[in-house]
Amino acid sequence: MIKGWKKLIATAVMLAALIAPTFSKANSVQQADAAASFTTTATGYTKASDVKYVTSGNYIANWGARGEDCTFLSTYAQSFYTGSYVYQTVSQKSGGSSQSNASGSALYKELQTLMTSKHSKQTSYGATRDMYKYTDCVSGNYSKISSFYSGKVLSGTWDGGSTWNREHTWPNSKGLAGNDENDIMMLRPTSVSENSSRGNTAYGQSSGYYDPNGEGTEVRGDCARIFLYVYVRWGNTQYAWGKSGVMESMNVLLQWMEEDPVDTWEMGRNDAVQKITGTRNVFVDYPEYAWLLFGKSIPQNMSTPSGIADNQQGGSGDSSSSSSESSSSSNSSSSIKDSSSWNDSSYEENSTAEECSEHKYGNWYVINQPTATEFGEMQRFCIQCGNAQSSPMSKQENADAENDGEHSYGKWVVVTPPTATKYGKKTRVCEDCGKKEEEVLLKYTESKDGTGEKEGCKSTVGVWSGCVLLLLGGALCYKKCKKNENE
Repeated sequence: MIKGWKKLIATAVMLAALIAPTFSKANSVQQADAAASFTTTATGYTKASDVKYVTSGNYIANWGARGEDCTFLSTYAQSFYTGSYVYQTVSQKSGGSSQSNASGSALYKELQTLMTSKHSKQTSYGATRDMYKYTDCVSGNYSKISSFYSGKVLSGTWDGGSTWNREHTWPNSKGLAGNDENDIMMLRPTSVSENSSRGNTAYGQSSGYYDPNGEGTEVRGDCARIFLYVYVRWGNTQYAWGKSGVMESMNVLLQWMEEDPVDTWEMGRNDAVQKITGTRNVFVDYPEYAWLLFGKSIPQNMSTPSGIADNQQGGSGDSSSSSSESSSSSNSSSSIKDSSSWNDSSYEENSTAEECSEHKYGNWYVINQPTATEFGEMQRFCIQCGNAQSSPMSKQENADAENDGEHSYGKWVVVTPPTATKYGKKTRVCEDCGKKEEEVLLKYTESKDGTGEKEGCKSTVGVWSGCVLLLLGGALCYKKCKKNENE
């Protein structure tokens, strides 16, 4: 009899082991999906002075967040563009008129000279695997890195390629043959499966191309800006376009850059790479250069770190604005869209600027926000000669109060990912007044409209199913045991 009961217990244990995974499978999958989607917390930074750098020896950590629009130039970016390399001067160079002749233009050569002259240290392929913990770390945490295409959180420690690889965003087989193939600006960490899926297929959205958004994260713009860096910095033009190249076409490139603007993650990585190599990707700091390079009009009201796209009135050749310092300080999220109510007598001209016959000024931008005790200041620039005008802003008794008018909110950013048992939270910030909105993210066991399965339904069904199976198994085993005893 005792022997029979031992068999009963053994059978029950085996059944429990088989059933238990079904209880947790859905939850574990949901947690894996959450890890794949949510990798960084929004910084909330709106100006360069907000950034809190995490340093380690001669390195700095990527301080940004994926998907959070970057509306300012970092302090590192501001110090990079000096002398004859400020935007106001470089943007006056002539670009091409199409994707076929842009590489022969004066603007192309000037940008190439800028990035090459500042490139003081070349990275080796082997060394990059230990540098990702700085350039691609998650929320300043050196122990975690973000997979480029999907945003999945990976261990920052190199494990020989078992978990993640070094992805050549510009494939080796398409023109790389030296220091260019080891450049950490172009090499990005990706999970093994993502690296395999991309292979050396050209980026694009038509049939036969690789869409980097296919992994679930918005990185089309990132890929376009990396492409432009290699295209200009390393002069890799032979394999640039079409299926045999790296990018489908100029039109797709510009479309991706406009639809997916620079986020703080890219600006933070640009800073981290600059500390390592000395150079930066100018198309992250000034996406406007992409349109000028191909002789196209810069889209108005496009979000860029410098704010120049929103400040310009025309296309190629007439969109120059302030230097990096003035454009950086003037891209506050509280931009003034209508200057008609301001008195011309309050303008203060910049007498050092080169005069033109008739100034054509862009939009007003807030330099210093007014408070209850201090006047503010706003500034605008002539799009032809760069002449600056300043005007005071009245004190505001309720300066800290929220804007009660219409708000211009940025993208939603997940702050707390939801789980099977806890609600999550996402936020977005008004680009004009800084007001923050929050929304609750439902638990994975609830449908989006709140009418889905109640929490615990699946697990309750599973438990009852398990109990039935255990009872049936026990009954069968007990019957067999009794038969053996009677024999």
